[in-house]
Amino acid sequence: MNFLGTFLIIHFMYCHALPDIIRIGGLFHSTDSKQEIAFRYAVEKINGNRDILPKSRLSAQIEQISPQDSFHASKRVCHLLKTGIAAIFGPQSAHTASHVQSICDTMEIPHLETRWDFRLKREGCLVNLYPHPTTLSKAYVDLVKAMGWKSFTIIYENNEGLVRLQELLKAHGPTEHPITIKQLGEDSKAKHGYRPLLKQIKNSAESHIVLDCSIDKIYTVLKQAQEIGMMTDYHSYFITSLDLHAVDLSEFKHGGTNITAFRIVNPEKTQNVVQDWIFGEQRYLRKLNMDQTEILGGEVLLKEKLSILVDKNP
Repeated sequence: MNFLGTFLIIHFMYCHALPDIIRIGGLFHSTDSKQEIAFRYAVEKINGNRDILPKSRLSAQIEQISPQDSFHASKRVCHLLKTGIAAIFGPQSAHTASHVQSICDTMEIPHLETRWDFRLKREGCLVNLYPHPTTLSKAYVDLVKAMGWKSFTIIYENNEGLVRLQELLKAHGPTEHPITIKQLGEDSKAKHGYRPLLKQIKNSAESHIVLDCSIDKIYTVLKQAQEIGMMTDYHSYFITSLDLHAVDLSEFKHGGTNITAFRIVNPEKTQNVVQDWIFGEQRYLRKLNMDQTEILGGEVLLKEKLSILVDKNP
């Protein structure tokens, strides 16, 4: 990750010094309000530490774009380039991110991301701080082996979930106990929700479940599993989301169920971060309602991206 610090230092050596103002572009969708806040306050945090950039200041250049409008995104990137930006952060949408990456590669502008995407090549000027899909998938394999699961059922939401779990599928040889793969239905608000699928798993007597789905569906799946008797001390769940800490699991803590997941956020250390954001928004007469459990991995990685950007020790 020190590549980017080296890149910027070499880039500015021709000017003999860093400019007084270093403009950093941020591309966000209307649904990315928390990420935008994280971006703005990460800039403020770095500007507040004069040991990092003693003679320069970062300036956040934020642009709002539609997640499905790649043409508008390209125009906003071109506008940012005219202002002399040093790097671009985002966007989160795969549809627009590929166009942004292409422009950044052509213009040799660092492009930084925090989203999971197996389709983007991490080369040229792209730096993606989200754990690499293959590396993360291998970590899943190690965890399942450490828990001693000989057989298990995988519940996945979409094809991207199968990509995340590909190493786990490869590691389970043909001579081992069989594994079952089930796709999660689309409509959780239907009359029976996910219960028919969960009942099939329950009737198979399988007690080890690997669940790969979006964070907004995790609670619903577990709640409906509890309703049909699949949240007991006999059952174990491995949830692939790195943001499980943001899901309220208090309803399941007395059932004896083992729920395991990885995370890249330490909730115990995020309280001060949230307070900084809340007080900062109050300065602008804006109200922010959130607590430390709502901070997702992508928001934490925003600060890490800025730290990489201004790293002076390649």
